[in-house]
Amino acid sequence: MRRVSLIIPVCNAEKFLPAFWKSLKAQDWDNLQIIFSEDSSSDGSLAMLRQFAEEDLRVTVLTGENFGVSTARNRALAVADGDYIGFSDGDDTMEPGWLRSLVSALEESGADMACCGFSRYYENSGVTDGLPTGHGQRETVDRAGMVRLMLRPDGYTTVMWNKLFTRQALTGPDGALLRFDESLHIVEDGEYILRSGVQRAVFFPERLYRYVVRDTGAMYGRLTDRKLTELDARKKIVALTGDLPGEVQDLAKMKYQKGVRDLMFHAVITGDGKKVRHLLPELGTW
Repeated sequence: MRRVSLIIPVCNAEKFLPAFWKSLKAQDWDNLQIIFSEDSSSDGSLAMLRQFAEEDLRVTVLTGENFGVSTARNRALAVADGDYIGFSDGDDTMEPGWLRSLVSALEESGADMACCGFSRYYENSGVTDGLPTGHGQRETVDRAGMVRLMLRPDGYTTVMWNKLFTRQALTGPDGALLRFDESLHIVEDGEYILRSGVQRAVFFPERLYRYVVRDTGAMYGRLTDRKLTELDARKKIVALTGDLPGEVQDLAKMKYQKGVRDLMFHAVITGDGKKVRHLLPELGTW
């Protein structure tokens, strides 16, 4: 049984951690390194994580300053020793077969990355939807196909938590695991995946991960400078698709424009005129 290192950044997730922990304990994959990277929470998250570590010897708890999700993940990558590397968020839940299905897809396809579908629960409205839409089937694709399936509006997105990677695909020329760009706080995941060594990926539509959309998440609330790094990340993604077919590059550019418009809308409804003026010129990019 191959070893999986699962990286979970945590910041102020105390009320959600019990449900997450229950769903993680239900995974039927024993050779698992569970790395919680606690990011200076102001609630009882750290105490709860230490309790998990007492219950389960597979758990490692790391702590550090709150410099964002990229830094928290890098802290965990430095100690990850698995053959496969996966990611999750401490305020979500997973179906019992989530991890085994990702491992099986990787091993059966010989791919560098496996990706499943996911459901989204909107906490404020109670509405549930999911991606990908429609009734797809398992697909094993090259790098261009991978980027296309992640960037399509009806596709799998560039999030980390519905994916599992081979260690080799995330290993840099120096032999260490690739680090996230710590200057990026939004869409840092897409930039990381495109910068990785993934050349072949397998996708399957079963919605095995449950993502909870909260208005307290990184994408919501005040439009901070950290949120504006989304545009830096999306520009880097466009550059990273420069060797791919034009239609794939166009998808990356479309996502950039969507990011600009979403941020602009956010600035307008919060009355942040300075941010509106900052974003206005970007409406003409691509």
